[in-house]
Order: sequence, then structure tokens, then C-alpha cells
Amino acid sequence: MPEVALHLQDRPPYYVLKGPAGLVVMPLLQALQRAGLPHRFEHTPALRQLRLIESDGGMHCGVGWFRNEERATKGRFSKALYQDQPLGLLMRQELGWQAPLRMAEALAERRVRLLVKAGFSYGAEFDRQLAALPPPASFTGEMATVARMLAADRADWTPMAPEEAQLLVTQFAGLRMLSFADAPPGGRRHLYCNKAVPEAWLKRLDAELPEIKR
Repeated sequence: MPEVALHLQDRPPYYVLKGPAGLVVMPLLQALQRAGLPHRFEHTPALRQLRLIESDGGMHCGVGWFRNEERATKGRFSKALYQDQPLGLLMRQELGWQAPLRMAEALAERRVRLLVKAGFSYGAEFDRQLAALPPPASFTGEMATVARMLAADRADWTPMAPEEAQLLVTQFAGLRMLSFADAPPGGRRHLYCNKAVPEAWLKRLDAELPEIKR
């Protein structure tokens, strides 16, 4: 079997470069070891990963990508490595919102400052409701960037996966996370590979990946 390059971004708690480790990486690493598949991990930003996967040069996989129809025409996906928890939010404690809170209720609060990540999807249902409103302020960069902006009183809340929000509330004072009462199940993250990666390599990996129940 050939060696395949597995590309990671640094985004705790999903992907942690040191180790490597993380919620998405550990099931993958364990399956690779059980299958005896040759591989190497590389630190690669997300957009660079896409360029490698959607080209024909070398054997490349991005770790933790969501599957959609467009991507499926350009590459190959493994079984799911991890399923995200339902969408929640990170907010300034002074905002005072309490559970249960629905997505539409949060988006209807025009008096508060919503901040979203430019070009980022928060799931089909939240994206649909957000698209019906005037575009909110946006940011680029890592999720820690928006937490820093909330802590500095430059915004009031942002949608965020609970896995990330739970980590950030321990790192920035004055922040709190909530879950949306009506959020659908989170998306499943896969290994997304270019077509140069042999199907046999992926089949051996899939055979060692556990089934996700929820």
C-alpha cells in the first residue's frame, strides 16, 4: 500500500497538531494503526487542503471534511470519523439569554450584535434562517478570534459548535455557551481524499472505523 498524506488544520478540540490528537483525529489514528496503513500527517490550512484534494498530483486526504454532492464528484470519502454535537452558541454573559432558546428567537433579537465567520456554514437550517436576514457582521480567522472579540465587547454572540464553545469559555473570561433547543443533529466529519488515493486503501480504513450510532 502507498503512503498517503493526511492534512490537518489546527482547530482544537477537533484537530490538535501535537500528537496528533483531537476528537476527529483519534478514531482515525486508531483505525490507521489497526489497518496497518502507511500514512503521514501534515499541517495544512483548509483552503490548501481543498486544492490538493481536487487536483491529481500525489495522494492526499483532508481530515474532518463534511460530505456534500459537489465534493463527492471531485474526490472520495471515508466512513464518518466523528459526528458534531447539535449547533449551539457562544455569548457574552451579560447578554443574559437562558435555555431553552430556539434559533429563530436568537436571530430575531435585533438589539444584539451577531457575529459570524465569513464563508462558513453553520448547518442547512441555521444558514437558511440567517439568509433571510440582513447580513450580520463577519470575521475571518480561527474560532478563538471571535471569542476574543466577544470578550472585548465587540459583539454579543456567535453560533458555534458546543465542542469548541466549551473549550473557549475556559480560555476567555465573561463568556458563556448555550445549546439551541431546536438544532438538528450535527454534521459528520470524514476523510476527504483525492481520486489518486486507492479505493483499496480507503476500504481497509473503513473496515476498522467504528460505526457512529447517533
